Amino acid sequence: MNKIFVILTAGALAGCTAWQHPQPEPETVAPHLVTETPYGLNNLYEETSASQLYAVVAARATNKMLDQTTEIYEQPARPKLYVMQIKKAGAGHVPDGFSHSRRVTREIIDGSKAFTLVNKQEDADYWLDIVVSRLNVEGMPGSLLQYKMILLDQNNNEVGSWMETIRQVQNDDRSWW
Repeated sequence: MNKIFVILTAGALAGCTAWQHPQPEPETVAPHLVTETPYGLNNLYEETSASQLYAVVAARATNKMLDQTTEIYEQPARPKLYVMQIKKAGAGHVPDGFSHSRRVTREIIDGSKAFTLVNKQEDADYWLDIVVSRLNVEGMPGSLLQYKMILLDQNNNEVGSWMETIRQVQNDDRSWW
């Protein structure tokens, strides 16, 4: 019985010691999320909406062109039109996606049934030259994107020109609307 008493006492003392000096629990690391403001991110939003941007200016300019060239295409035979490859010009970087505007312009013209679109320049009665440029205007914050369309006849004479611009808004995401 003495032995049992000694074992029980030793166990009780060991339990009291463990209770007074608890073992440290393993440290749990809380998730740490790093967030930065748009001011600290370089060019994050600058080019995210470029295809929409070009679609807007291309649609505006194309619709103006169609409104002002009715005397050309209201003939018994629809004239043939070749839409040339887009040229970049002007100061600074032109956002990518400008080739999308050629497709938008072609779709609008094709849907209007005003001109017959052709794939070769030599088959066309008229050529549509398109120039995209990014302009920096002194004293004006942000950039301007200019979309200019020039309609040329077979003798390379200018029939008309139409221009649309869209300005970059000065806000956190640098959007263009």
